[in-house]
Amino acid sequence: MRILILGAGKVGASVAGNLVSESNDITIVDKDKNKINEIQGMYDLQGIVGDATSPSVLADAGAADADMLVAVTASDETNLATTLIAEQLFNIPARIARVRNEELREYPALLSTSGFRATSVIWPEEAVTNSIVQLIHYPEALQVIDFSTADLILVSVKTDAGSKMAGKSVADIHQVLPDAKVQIVSISRQKFSVTNIRPDTVINPGDEVFFLTLKSEASNIIRVFRQKVRRYDRIMIAGGGSLSLQLARALDSSETANGDNYNIKILEGDPSRCQYLSEHLSSSVLVLNGDMTDESLFINEGIANIDVFIAVSNDDEDNFMSCLLAKRLGAHCTIALINRSSYIDLIDSTDIDIAFSPTESVLSDLLRHIRQGDVVSAHTLRRGAAEAMEIVAHGTPKNSKVIGKPVTKLNLPHGVTIGCIVRKEDDSQEVLMASEKDLSIEDDDHVIIFADSRQQVPEIEKLFAPSVGFF
Repeated sequence: MRILILGAGKVGASVAGNLVSESNDITIVDKDKNKINEIQGMYDLQGIVGDATSPSVLADAGAADADMLVAVTASDETNLATTLIAEQLFNIPARIARVRNEELREYPALLSTSGFRATSVIWPEEAVTNSIVQLIHYPEALQVIDFSTADLILVSVKTDAGSKMAGKSVADIHQVLPDAKVQIVSISRQKFSVTNIRPDTVINPGDEVFFLTLKSEASNIIRVFRQKVRRYDRIMIAGGGSLSLQLARALDSSETANGDNYNIKILEGDPSRCQYLSEHLSSSVLVLNGDMTDESLFINEGIANIDVFIAVSNDDEDNFMSCLLAKRLGAHCTIALINRSSYIDLIDSTDIDIAFSPTESVLSDLLRHIRQGDVVSAHTLRRGAAEAMEIVAHGTPKNSKVIGKPVTKLNLPHGVTIGCIVRKEDDSQEVLMASEKDLSIEDDDHVIIFADSRQQVPEIEKLFAPSVGFF
């Protein structure tokens, strides 16, 4: 696929790095010559220095032959203008724009194919907000991923020494939870994936386990990997930007596991911004004016009783330090928003529970538009190396390599596993775990697949593609 990326910032570079490894033909455009030189030194792609809104620059970048345009510059106006230019002048079929300005949601016609001609719009702060809210709804989870079908989620959790599953085999989860619908699909051990997971693979203390299950069963399954699970009711958010505002609104409009309201505090250093937040949030959200690394303020506001401390300012160092301070003073769980990927591994060696990358959230949102074939959704797993895909199977046993085949007999690439199948039954959907006996794939099944490396994705797409002429 020929993909034209506009913007060589963190998101653009991340998208380019992930897609170029899958044998796509990538060209990236940015005004900053240094950024272009840097990304060309890292990846095998073409870099163009210039204004993304210039038709001549886009022409030089090969827009006339592009299959997809991904506009992820720092400017909403530039991103939307280029989708219009891409359609009007170059007829690029797929046009994706990243947009931050929430006000534009009130004018959906502008963002559609009848307005700025964008075929898809990515809202980065919405993606981050949804991910953080999921972590709060499922205490002790390190990552929670929704799929488009049924009541299905993917959860990752760290295994405690002394928990019910520590030292047990993968198959033992069905002994510990005999009635649960659950499938362990991946294990990360000391930052590396455990390949070729078998029923007799032993789960060690410290392992990060990824499992598929129903939303209604997720909390009970998390408990068998943790010695103790604390309910998350009291939330403190450090930083008063637009992301904090969205996050506070999302939590304020939802309920805790007991049906109560969340107790939410926001900490912001700018008095005028505090005033703005107070005016745009309900009276149940407490807005505090103060430094997010002020130890005495933390103590006075009862940091020791906070269930989740979330640092989402625009400064990585402030987020890093405030989470360390909050953890030392007694906060149960700390979540740090970190833009610099080089900091993520550093945080793994600290007491911070979860380091969150907004780039990774945006990338997951982009992947479902970029993947070929009938891919409904695609998600990066923690640390970004692995991927979970939801792909629809089409065809018949005659023109498909997967239809009618038992899951255990599929010729899957090494490191690729099938987690489950979601099958429509009349007006309902049935979730069939891959471990179920004699399970085969049928036409129109939604198949959840896991790949240890994104380099395996083209092989998966090829495996599920029906013979030419099916459609």
